[in-house]
Amino acid sequence: MKGKGANFWVQIALFNLVVVAILGVMLRYKIAFSFPLIHQKHLLHGHSHFAFSAWVGQMIMTLLAFILRERNSGKEPFEFRTLLAGNTLLAFFMLFAFVYQGYGPISIFFSTVSTAVNFFFCFRVWAFLRKTKVVSTGDYYIQASIIFNVLSSIGTMYLAYLMSNKINHPEKYLASVYYYLHFQYNGYFIFSCLGLFAYFLDHLGITLTHSGRVFWLLAGSLAPAYLLSIMWVKLPLFWYVILVLAAIIQFGAWFYWLYQVKKKQSEIYHGVPVMVRFLWILVALATSLKFGLQLLSIIPSLSEYAFGFRPVVIAYLHLVLLGVVSLFLMGFAIWKGYIQWNSMLNWAFGLFVGGIFFNECILMLQGMSFLNLVQIPFSNEILFGVAVLMFLGALGIFVSQKLKQNLI
Repeated sequence: MKGKGANFWVQIALFNLVVVAILGVMLRYKIAFSFPLIHQKHLLHGHSHFAFSAWVGQMIMTLLAFILRERNSGKEPFEFRTLLAGNTLLAFFMLFAFVYQGYGPISIFFSTVSTAVNFFFCFRVWAFLRKTKVVSTGDYYIQASIIFNVLSSIGTMYLAYLMSNKINHPEKYLASVYYYLHFQYNGYFIFSCLGLFAYFLDHLGITLTHSGRVFWLLAGSLAPAYLLSIMWVKLPLFWYVILVLAAIIQFGAWFYWLYQVKKKQSEIYHGVPVMVRFLWILVALATSLKFGLQLLSIIPSLSEYAFGFRPVVIAYLHLVLLGVVSLFLMGFAIWKGYIQWNSMLNWAFGLFVGGIFFNECILMLQGMSFLNLVQIPFSNEILFGVAVLMFLGALGIFVSQKLKQNLI
């Protein structure tokens, strides 16, 4: 394992994405048709935990590890391969355990060990950033992402406590789930991507105006923004004002940051391949939609609708996980040369991006059908077909790299 480079570890993460897509197909098949051998909730838990750990988490760890290794070139090497291997191995153990028993002793054990490995990696990155002499805005984003990652674990630990002790309290259950998701999606994932993008700008010699202030606005408003996820508990007026301010600050900071990036557009375009430009434009649009929807959710009636209908929640989570985080990470890997271009990759990304788009559209229309605004016949069957489309795209991306490797 010692001689394996970034391309190898990115391919491991891409293979894990294929597994995530297969699980998504199985979930959609069970909803649309029948799959009595698999317990729906157990499969759902396995799917989500594996997606977070083996795909997004593995990809963030891989990209960050090799960026830091390059930065430490000629000095003490930044070692991480054992952690990357352990993370994927534990993710598969965790997947099988969740599919077998849902939240139980075995799955909780592997989930805990997996979290410990993730924390150990984070602490090593933190220690490296603390002792390095190179200071970048990216360092601050990565350090913040580590803090949010650690904070998110409180939600999973409390959730495991509720489930293992069979405590039936729907509000506590939802609050812990949304707490975990908020600090993972909006904290760990988004801030890791912003940190990697800041390193990309550093490489091109580009400095954004007030980049430090934007960071502090986004980081400072992240924790209060969690209140947006639990508006259904009828928050007092003081806390409602706090969440409104947090949503406005995040919305304004994002679009100010995007405006500054737009001003450097010609320099950025000069430094990246066409496919990366395409993917990152989609990421910018998806992220803008995400912050726009987040701001709209301060309206109580819209928040009640958003969190009251499962398809809307799933659409939002997939928008961030696939449309923002996954596409950004793959674009970054292409820029670094860890994912190499070929004609098959073009077709595969077309299928994958098309699947994301149709998935979002059908889920939102499905959510609107609950309000009798529109009716979508065979929506579950269509979503199954879309899941197959995303699986074929993910498989094509992975296979394209194996073929490229064989040709070389």
